[in-house]
Amino acid sequence: MIVIHVISVMVLCVTYLVCGRERIERINQCEHQCSPGLECTVKAVSEIGLCRRLPTSFSNPLKSANISTVMKCDRERHCSLYLKVVASVELHEKLRGIEMCTVSSHTSKQQCTAIKFRNTLGGNHQDRQVYVQFNCFEVGVAQRLLVTIRTLPDFCGTALFQEYAVQDCQNADIRRNVPICIAGKLNYAVDEKRKLLSVQVSEFLEDYDYHLRLCHKWYSCESTGSYVKIDREDLVNNVSLSYSRLLPCLCIEGWSSIPDASRMQLCPFKNYTEELWNGITYNSEHRQLLWELKCPVDVFVNLCWQTEQRNSCIDLSNSSQKVYKVVQYTDVEPHPRLCMKFTTGISSSIRCPFAIRHDKVWNMSLNSASDHQSLIISSEINAMISLTLCNMSTFSTGLCSPIGDELTMLHIGSSEQITVNLPKEACHPNICVQGRRTDVKYSIPVLKCGLQCPFKNDKMTIFWILTVSLVVLFLLIVATLMGHVLLTVFHQRKGCILNKQEKIQLFKPNTVYF
Repeated sequence: MIVIHVISVMVLCVTYLVCGRERIERINQCEHQCSPGLECTVKAVSEIGLCRRLPTSFSNPLKSANISTVMKCDRERHCSLYLKVVASVELHEKLRGIEMCTVSSHTSKQQCTAIKFRNTLGGNHQDRQVYVQFNCFEVGVAQRLLVTIRTLPDFCGTALFQEYAVQDCQNADIRRNVPICIAGKLNYAVDEKRKLLSVQVSEFLEDYDYHLRLCHKWYSCESTGSYVKIDREDLVNNVSLSYSRLLPCLCIEGWSSIPDASRMQLCPFKNYTEELWNGITYNSEHRQLLWELKCPVDVFVNLCWQTEQRNSCIDLSNSSQKVYKVVQYTDVEPHPRLCMKFTTGISSSIRCPFAIRHDKVWNMSLNSASDHQSLIISSEINAMISLTLCNMSTFSTGLCSPIGDELTMLHIGSSEQITVNLPKEACHPNICVQGRRTDVKYSIPVLKCGLQCPFKNDKMTIFWILTVSLVVLFLLIVATLMGHVLLTVFHQRKGCILNKQEKIQLFKPNTVYF
């Protein structure tokens, strides 16, 4: 149980550190310190020159180094970060001090200081281990450093090197107290009717102007053009930002007017993925369909046509595209049932940009006469239309397999109507007539199925009529014969009963009344 408890405490401690909640040590002033009894002073760094060979009589005097971040505050929420270096040193008679240096990997800026020893603990030098501390290296948030410690004089092969990373603004203590990290707190409300975001800012630096904007978050956050600055003199901290669409990558970004200030980002619309698939445009002059990806999402797009089945859309061949930024289809038929299908790793969504438009289209209708079936094609545009027969074996799929050659190719003009007589082969429950524009690259098939053909010379129809008539006649004859037999039997039985009654009457005695 004790072991489990210790492990739990260790896990909590690691979680506490990883989450950036450790408190940074505070200092009142920058200073140097040495072990009690060891007098030391800070001197300017001079050119060290070439290193000296370490005497064989003693080992490396630099044992270890401990590096940490400390914080010095002038006033509340106005603090600076410094590096604290503590070196463990073994004193020797030839050791006069140590040199500490830091080099930033971002700027290559170097800071060095020399700490020299005045005495060596009353002359007892050998094997005495002391510490030397210096906490005046000013550092920046999230800065990466190389710390070097050398002996004075510089003995060859004794230098200590250690890399160190200063905590970033994810650390709660730094985020609350270092100005560059104080980005404020944002709260928002949405006015969908007026397409406005009302943003309230709190906990920001009062001594500086504050900036707010809307942006789309890709690798960086790209501005939408909606921006407001709150002047430091303003008492109002509630502003409105206009938007066009609530997208999953739409973010509210705020920051103070400090160079390299940390920015607060609030992206509250991550679940609004369906909004991404809107915004399809059509250029009727060039018959061009366009859609632009507004957020970083892996998506494939293809054209499809809707069937009579709800939520069923059959892909058009050679129309699939991997989206990087803009999708473009040229030479597209603006038909109400032509749609775009968006497929991600999770789901698919369909948008039909012409469903609510009133673009000029063409249409087919059936006309039944007494002896033939015809197709009437009407159009509001100039178009080339191909007609074929096809077999719709499975209506649920919406697919129709072509049968034989093309029936005809028509050129139809604007506001024109053409009638096409259909062959007898079209008169079958599974046979459909399919029409499709051929003067565009992307078009959809229009189907007419279930043709009714009342032809006079239809042998099958005559056969079924004769068959039914013969069956009915046969049934009438059988019914008549059965009725005749039943009547004959009835009359015979009735005659027998009457004869028996007459005989009984003859043998009855006369009745005498008194």
